[in-house]
Amino acid sequence: MNNSTALRAKCDTTVVCFLLIILGQGWLLRNVLLAGPAAWPLAVIGEMLFCVVLLAAVVWCWTHPLGWTNQKGCAAAFAVFAVYAAFTLVNYSTFAQMYLAGIQTEYPSWGKALVALKLLLAIMGIVAGIPVAPPPSGREYADKMRQVYYRQEAEQAKANAKGAKQDLDSIMAKLKENLSPEEMNALMSELRAEAAQSAGAPAPAEQEPAPEREDLTETWRGWGGGV
Repeated sequence: MNNSTALRAKCDTTVVCFLLIILGQGWLLRNVLLAGPAAWPLAVIGEMLFCVVLLAAVVWCWTHPLGWTNQKGCAAAFAVFAVYAAFTLVNYSTFAQMYLAGIQTEYPSWGKALVALKLLLAIMGIVAGIPVAPPPSGREYADKMRQVYYRQEAEQAKANAKGAKQDLDSIMAKLKENLSPEEMNALMSELRAEAAQSAGAPAPAEQEPAPEREDLTETWRGWGGGV
């Protein structure tokens, strides 16, 4: 496959988004995580499991420039995101409170905003992992525009020729209705003659005058014959 049309994914964007989620969870939930796995609530346990899945996706995208590779891979990625989004929304209040404790702020909206930001980063990473064809370069774009222009010119010329033929057929039909066969033949002969003349048909070549014969008497006299 040509390099200019080969499918690629923005795996660097996927890696950045997923790493931000993983590192963000580690920092926002640091107080809960330091308490030990036995003290983790179910929401944190589920979040850590999803972080493992995201870490596996980071490793995959790091080694596979095609991202989710094909339609099945894309479907699986979106299915995982759907489950992750549902899990996050079910535990929305829990995560908002834990995030507030992690950043130590008095504004409750910060916790909700961080939950929304997490989901936004997740969907950005999923979409960036979809393999797509790269945009055309400037030269390729110019070539395509030139092809479109030539195609339009050809279609317009074809339409003009078709319209001219229809007009000519209409004129010929009217002439046949109004002229007798003799007048029609005379008109066609005149048109053919004018067409041949406009095409630059060469006129018959004029005959060059024959060279004058030298008088035999003068020739003979030059050789000493006669008086």
